[in-house]
Amino acid sequence: MGEKLRPKYRVFRITDSGLNAKPEMLSTDPENVDSPFVLMPRKDPAAYFALLSYAQVCETNLANEIHVWLEKIVRAPAIYGTQGNRNRVKMKLKQMEFF
Repeated sequence: MGEKLRPKYRVFRITDSGLNAKPEMLSTDPENVDSPFVLMPRKDPAAYFALLSYAQVCETNLANEIHVWLEKIVRAPAIYGTQGNRNRVKMKLKQMEFF
C-alpha cells in the first residue's frame, strides 16, 4: 500500500515584508482542513497533471505562469521521487487498459 496522507513539509508564508514569523504550517496535515498541499511536478507525474488541470480553470495570468513552469519541467530531465515513481507506474498501467 502507498504512503498515507501525512505532513511532509513545513510551509512558510512570504509577504512583501519578508518571511512570516508566525509558526509555520505543516503541509498536508489531515487534522487541518486549511493546510497547504505541496505538489512537486518534476518528481511526480500525477502532480504535473494536477497543476495542468488547475491551470485550465484558474485566472489567466496565474495559468500563464503555471504553463511556463510546466513547460520548463517537460524539457528538464525526468526525476521521480518515491511517490512519483509509484504514480508513474500506475499511470502507465492505466494507459495500457485502453488496449
